[in-house]
Formats: sequence, C-alpha cells, structure tokens
Amino acid sequence: MLKKVALLMVGGVFATSVLAQAELFKPDDLVKYRQSIYQVMSAQATVLGATAKGDIEFDPEVVRERALNMGNVAKLLGETYVPATQGVKDSNMLPAAWEDMDGFGDKGKAFGGALQELIAVTGEEGFDKKAAGPAIVKVLKSCKACHDDYRAD
Repeated sequence: MLKKVALLMVGGVFATSVLAQAELFKPDDLVKYRQSIYQVMSAQATVLGATAKGDIEFDPEVVRERALNMGNVAKLLGETYVPATQGVKDSNMLPAAWEDMDGFGDKGKAFGGALQELIAVTGEEGFDKKAAGPAIVKVLKSCKACHDDYRAD
C-alpha cells in the first residue's frame, strides 16, 4: 500500500513538473517539438521496417540501436500533449485525438508495449531476424493504428 502511495506521489510530481515545463513554451513551439520527435521516430521506424522486409541486411546491433533510439525519444512526447496545443495550425493531430483521449492514450500504451517487447527481444543474446521481425512489425502496426485514427495526412 505504501509503495502504491509513493508511486502515485512521484507520478503526480512528475506530471506537475512536465506540465510546468510545457508552460515555458508557446503552443506552436510545442507542436513543432512534437513533430520533430515524430520525425526522429519515423527515421528509426524506416530502418526497422526496411530490415523486417529484407530491403536492407539484418544487423542486430542496428536493430537494437534503432529500437532504443525510438524508445528514448518517445519518452519526450508526453510533455507535448497539452491542451494549449489543441487547434494549433499545422498540427497533424486530428481533433478526434483530443475528443477521445482515452482511446488516444490506449494507442500510445499499445505502441509503448510493442516497443518494449522489441527492446526485450533485442536484449536477448543471439537474437536474429526471425525473433526480431514479428516484434518490429508489431511496433510498426501500432504506429499505423494511431495514425489511422488520430493523424491528418
């Protein structure tokens, strides 16, 4: 019980800290920041996708590095989804995301879970394309699922 209370307190402090930091930026700048994060993630996903398809040679070190890069950068996204960014011109985020934050959050959790699975696979000694391929595909499908519902093209 005490552990749960401590975790809630830490989570609350973290959330407050993130929101306070987000207030340092103009909404337009937060959207640009968010888009930059997604550009970095897209570059990682492009290499992972090409690897899964066999368009480039499978290199376990590259797969692990790209998965870790994606995971590290994804951690920064939370601070960019603040209400002040809703309706910012040039945002690719559809109003449906704001209207369905629970669903949007579920898609984010699915992505995070898929990414953690991929990172776990790449941490196993001697992992190969046969092991990594399905995990890569799961990550990419989780990206697409969010884009399908919440991203304007």
